[in-house]
Amino acid sequence: MLHRHTKKRLLLTAAVLGAMSVPAYAAESASNTNVRTDEIIVTASRTEQEVKETPSAVEVITRADIDKMGAETLAQALKLALGIDIQENAMVGNRSAIRGMNTNQALILIDGRRVRTENTSETMNYYELQRVNMDDVERIEIVRGAVSSLYGSEALGGVINVIRKRPANAQTSLTLDWTTRQSDQGIRLDSGKVGKWAFSTSFKHMDVRERGTDASSNMYGKKYFFNIDGRMDVAANKWLDVFFDYMKEDLYMKDSLTQGTSYDHDRISTGVKYSGRDSRGDYEIQTYYTYFDKNQRTRNRTSGTLHSFDDMKYNSLIFDGRRSMQIAPNHLLTVGGEYRKEDYDSTRIKGSATRTLEGVTDQLGDSSMNFAALYVQDEWMASPRWLLIPSVRWDYNDVFGSEVTGKFGTTYKINKGLHFKANVGTAYRAPTASELYFDWRHTPNAMMNVHIVGNPDLKPEKALNFDIGIEGERGKTSGKFTYFHNKVEDLININTVVTILPGFPPRRLATGTYQNIDNATIQGVEFEAKQDLGNGFALRGLYTYLDAQDDGTGARLTGRARHKASLQLSWDNPRHGWNATLWNDWISGYRYAETVNRRTVYNDAAISLLNFVVTKKFNDQFSAYLGVDNLLNKESDALAYDGRIWRGGVRMTF
Repeated sequence: MLHRHTKKRLLLTAAVLGAMSVPAYAAESASNTNVRTDEIIVTASRTEQEVKETPSAVEVITRADIDKMGAETLAQALKLALGIDIQENAMVGNRSAIRGMNTNQALILIDGRRVRTENTSETMNYYELQRVNMDDVERIEIVRGAVSSLYGSEALGGVINVIRKRPANAQTSLTLDWTTRQSDQGIRLDSGKVGKWAFSTSFKHMDVRERGTDASSNMYGKKYFFNIDGRMDVAANKWLDVFFDYMKEDLYMKDSLTQGTSYDHDRISTGVKYSGRDSRGDYEIQTYYTYFDKNQRTRNRTSGTLHSFDDMKYNSLIFDGRRSMQIAPNHLLTVGGEYRKEDYDSTRIKGSATRTLEGVTDQLGDSSMNFAALYVQDEWMASPRWLLIPSVRWDYNDVFGSEVTGKFGTTYKINKGLHFKANVGTAYRAPTASELYFDWRHTPNAMMNVHIVGNPDLKPEKALNFDIGIEGERGKTSGKFTYFHNKVEDLININTVVTILPGFPPRRLATGTYQNIDNATIQGVEFEAKQDLGNGFALRGLYTYLDAQDDGTGARLTGRARHKASLQLSWDNPRHGWNATLWNDWISGYRYAETVNRRTVYNDAAISLLNFVVTKKFNDQFSAYLGVDNLLNKESDALAYDGRIWRGGVRMTF
């Protein structure tokens, strides 16, 4: 176990006790208020705000939007969102990059709770868009831009907060989804009110199909989700919430003609939350625990002989609390704190212990990190037209020390339908245990050895972000235009050196070391326009221009598109229960690197994708959908598109 100083532990304890001594937590989610959830967002400020009033660049995807898309995964639900790159990452997961930032620089939450498990720069968040049971989702809130001043590490590009349904009236819901890539079956049971309690439980099974060639494939196999939620009405305007989530992945990937890897993953999350309202405002205090067990076995596909194995166990215990108080007629103050403890045991972390499995011996290391945080925010209505929101947060980590981040946002109502918005803030991402202490050797094929090494001297990634925008609506027309600018320092990347090993045939050894090696400027514009065409038809257009450059070399950053656009035509006929959406996505100037004759060559890729989905609500108990992604069957190796995807499903409620 890594050495920790007693003085640091005392500082952590004092910080947590200070946070918890404040009556905790900001607004109870909008599901407890008589408001329309498509007009309210809680993630941007941790308090309820109207979408058009909050200074942050936000978007809310409602349950109705999810149903109209027939979204069987979180990745599918985010397809029509502005400013998010959620395309596939080759054969393993999805990107979830916001405004050109890296995938690991977006914070993904479930009901405001962290869900991080994998923690390397190449894996963090890549799998999470496929790990959400969409049957339980009420809405998705997206905040674009730096919000570390409220959420701490990882929120450089923004936050994706998946908000689940509360236990509702007594009913049973069944879902069946089928695509050319996977099939899903789900059931959800709501007990209704039983005394002071209401419960819901859900179960979902996913069967992911194999794709690719016999020499390489995606991860395919089974996934299982089980969830229990309970809510108790303690007293008027006071609630006690409990939850238990379980996820299991039993997957396999063909690495080459001779070897393949099995992936056996188990994740358990459970916790309790107490929340309420009084004459001064809202409060909430909660604690939750996450356990993740990741076992990977690489074997000879013919003999079954074990070639290598990777084991990792992750434990996270979090306490947090927040309190909002109306301290003056024009000031809503929110204060809060957090304590988090993360423990890793892994064969990929440097350590003196060993583990032997089927004659193969590997190291076994461990790491423990402690985090503490305090933050404060003031929502100041300076005038009926002018809202100002300053916030500041202090974070402490017993490995790299303290970090202070802040943000200032403002909304000014030019007139009833026109709003000016601006934000400036700082953000950071703490180096993870793997990036600090990695020591992993891997043989992906017969011609290559890989050795990745951590760096205990890594510094946090830091960003300075600002954006300015104008949002307006008049009659049946609305639109948004935003310029954003991110200055990112000390990006954590792998610096790779390739050497040729002696022998015949020659083998290559790629040694990668985590380093703070890059500074970057990522800037661009976002544009959104909506037009109600009448007779149930509506048109929406999205466009993002991105200029992302390495400050040291002036070269464009890879894995990003310079232009990304979407044109979406929808038709809604509630009288007869029909809804249809036809949209086309354009990506151009997507920068990527490839190796040609042992030289790295940089190219740009482009693609145009036509998609369609139609839903039919037959009655309050039964609905169905049919959709086609990539209708024209386009393919692109650089962008990981491999053709048309058919999908359909039914929803039944009893």
